[in-house]
Amino acid sequence: MRILVVGAGVIGSVYAAKLSEAGHQVVLLARDRRLSDLQVHGLVLEEAESGQHTTVSVPSVSELQADERYDVVLVPVRGEQLASTLPILIGMAADTNVLFFGNTTGKQAELTEALGQRAVFGFPAAGGVRDGPVVRYVLISQQKTMLGEANGATTPRLLQLQEMLRSAGFPTRISADIDGWMLAHTAFVVPIGFALHRVGTDPATLAADAATVGLMVRATREAFRALRASGNTEIPTNLQILYRLPTVFVVRYWRRVLAGPRGELWFGAHSRAAPEMHIVATELQAALRRSGRRTPSLDRLLSHSAT
Repeated sequence: MRILVVGAGVIGSVYAAKLSEAGHQVVLLARDRRLSDLQVHGLVLEEAESGQHTTVSVPSVSELQADERYDVVLVPVRGEQLASTLPILIGMAADTNVLFFGNTTGKQAELTEALGQRAVFGFPAAGGVRDGPVVRYVLISQQKTMLGEANGATTPRLLQLQEMLRSAGFPTRISADIDGWMLAHTAFVVPIGFALHRVGTDPATLAADAATVGLMVRATREAFRALRASGNTEIPTNLQILYRLPTVFVVRYWRRVLAGPRGELWFGAHSRAAPEMHIVATELQAALRRSGRRTPSLDRLLSHSAT
């Protein structure tokens, strides 16, 4: 398949490299220093756990030619950057599938209105940091790459996208309620992000602060309960099992994760680089209020971090 990746951050770089290695024709749309790094050094990845370096030759451009056509456009950008991609996407061929690849909670209707049936939604299963031209990454085995149509249907194009991603080594699941899945994911990451901001976004510092990790765990548990009460069935099974354990065990688990390399690669770097956290937190709180369930620990965590 011919694939355009709009944005060459950690997620765009990892998925572009893996898709290219799987034999797909991939082009990266990048800007400024990132574009020059790609053109000089190539797409350089370091698998954080093994230390293995890979350099992949992926064409990179700063703008598109009017006659260029792609089967799929992958848009792995943060929520506050989505609006800036729309002029590019709207101008593309009417048969181009556009896969928004990030947290689009509260934005799916707007994006579907802008692009019509071309819009499809998903979420990656990777994390990492960028250090100059090198992207240090880890694939998150506990989470599958997600795909879904706004209307919940399992369409031929979703199956084709699933096969495309699987061919590149990404276990992929189709959700019948992708907006519900993203809301459940938000209920998981928002407490972690706000707990990190309480301690200056350093995962090791958070790991040493058992009280704040405990507040984070209680906040997530409250959010999950409220979502289940409102009929959300998209909370991943592994997280449901984890958060049903006694708090002391869940706190111990997260302190161990946050103290190790995964703390930075999964959460620390993203929390520092994602001003959208307050936006998705507002969306989450609105959804939880509609459930009628109280979330005092989450409210405390969010209100403290906002001051």
